[in-house]
Amino acid sequence: MRWAAHRSERNVRGAIVFAIAAGIACQSAAQQPSHQWAQVVPPGRGAFEDVWQPGRWPMGAQPVAASSGQLWMVGINTVWESPDAIHWKIASRLPTPTRLGSHSVFHAGRLWVIGGQTAETFVSDVWSSTDGQHWVRSSAPPWAGRRNPALVSFQGWIWLFGGENTAQLTDVWRSRNGDHWEQVLATGPWAPESQPIPVAFRDSLWALGGTSWSAREAAVWVSADGAHWQRVIARASWGPRVFAGVVAFDDKIWILGGVHPNGERLNDIWHSRDGREWRQAATAPWTRRAGNRTAVFRDALWLFGGKGKEEDGRSGYASDIWRLSHR
Repeated sequence: MRWAAHRSERNVRGAIVFAIAAGIACQSAAQQPSHQWAQVVPPGRGAFEDVWQPGRWPMGAQPVAASSGQLWMVGINTVWESPDAIHWKIASRLPTPTRLGSHSVFHAGRLWVIGGQTAETFVSDVWSSTDGQHWVRSSAPPWAGRRNPALVSFQGWIWLFGGENTAQLTDVWRSRNGDHWEQVLATGPWAPESQPIPVAFRDSLWALGGTSWSAREAAVWVSADGAHWQRVIARASWGPRVFAGVVAFDDKIWILGGVHPNGERLNDIWHSRDGREWRQAATAPWTRRAGNRTAVFRDALWLFGGKGKEEDGRSGYASDIWRLSHR
């Protein structure tokens, strides 16, 4: 009888120890990040457009991922293509004068290049290509020429947000085919100096962050139709910043790095499932930087360069490439 009681007590103790160990293991597993960063191209392998050569990746250009599995980079004169985001070749020279501040988007099976500023004027021309090599110009749009318009493809439309010419703009336009445009909003609800970045996420348009040095907000906006906007939160926990990477990935909105209005470069990473509650991810392995280019390509989030300092502390621009993927 005593032996049976002793065995029962020993079994209970064993069960308790097992439960505690299992709980610790589950807690440890829960604390493990579900994603992992990898540096796929080390510093020193990038080059700006005017000195680019094979074997380098095109720094400062805008990455645009196609649904076909192709990745493009669009510069001020040149378009590059890559099958893997690491090895690049020139696809074409743009059939336009040299311009700064044009923006690009992939929509309806075509790569689009829109707006910008030449040496003499702000432009509003719209160009597109199915292969990055052969370009077609669309009809002249009704909106004023501008540089740095923000573009996103959403529900069968190209959406164009703001930008700047002689003023900061907050208008919103959309087009299905690049030829016919309709104005959705003459004036957006956000401050002109904020110039938020739009992203399509969960059947809605979201706008956050900014691309103007005078931005002082960390607001997040959402709209189901692009015309009626709701401010989800006035000051998100990631705080005021401009020139951050903003992207939808893994059923979350992400904001990466950027620069604080006081000039401090950042390398923190935040994500959210609802735009209101934001969670800070583990410390980024990449250096502080702003103007970093981000894209979702081959089921991973890619970060290209940015303005900051490399590990050697000598360069004003980062020339590395990082990939965030599932473990």
